[in-house]
Amino acid sequence: MAVVNSFSVIVKNADSEAFNLGSVTQAPRSAAAQDLEAACDNLVFEPSDNKIPDLVFSTIRFVMTSYFSEAHQSGLYNRQLRLWESISKIAIVEVQPVTKGLFQKVVLPVYELLFKTVNGKVPIVALVIEPSAGSNQHELLKDFLAKVAKMQAQSGNQIKGVFVVCDSPFPPAILSFVEKAIGADDPVARFDSILPPPYQVHINLLVNLHGNIQPEHIQEADSGLVTGRLQLLHPQLRAKKPTSNDDKPSAVQISFQ
Repeated sequence: MAVVNSFSVIVKNADSEAFNLGSVTQAPRSAAAQDLEAACDNLVFEPSDNKIPDLVFSTIRFVMTSYFSEAHQSGLYNRQLRLWESISKIAIVEVQPVTKGLFQKVVLPVYELLFKTVNGKVPIVALVIEPSAGSNQHELLKDFLAKVAKMQAQSGNQIKGVFVVCDSPFPPAILSFVEKAIGADDPVARFDSILPPPYQVHINLLVNLHGNIQPEHIQEADSGLVTGRLQLLHPQLRAKKPTSNDDKPSAVQISFQ
């Protein structure tokens, strides 16, 4: 029988008195880019095991820093406020490998992440699918969402957001499924990106670019939010045109098309 090794990553502030994510969520309209940078730099991530998969660790850091910061700077946080505010309350992320089989458990290169508060609540979950998982990513997502629906029913819609990570090129079946489910034809619903009942959560799709944008990834990278190996594919943020006053020309903004 396969041995299933679970992991955890503690998330805390290096300096409890310094500017942090909670400082930003308390007064988001007064927070500047340098405040976001200071808050994210103040975070410390302590994995329970040095064997935690790189993609899993990158996903945790992306959600806690890159998504949090860029959602604020682009204005996406206004559309996904419940999810965005929840990030500042995360104290630990529990990582559980996915298995298949009833009598003979087989460990898959797929991981379910539970982002927990200090009180044990789970406002954010994520599904990380490694490149070696094969071609059944859509079925893996369906199974995961079934678990999300069950958790929502048991907790009274405690989960506010879902992140799904897949390899590039991103599976078109998953993208089409999500866009249809959230009503992406509507320019507002596209950025709200809320799955209907029984889920009732914001959903964001991340693509694994392996830290290197190749020609075949150009369309995916057009979203504007690329950090290391991960990039926010949905909802798609358009890169704004740099101006002489922009310190960071890679900044993104919501563009209603």
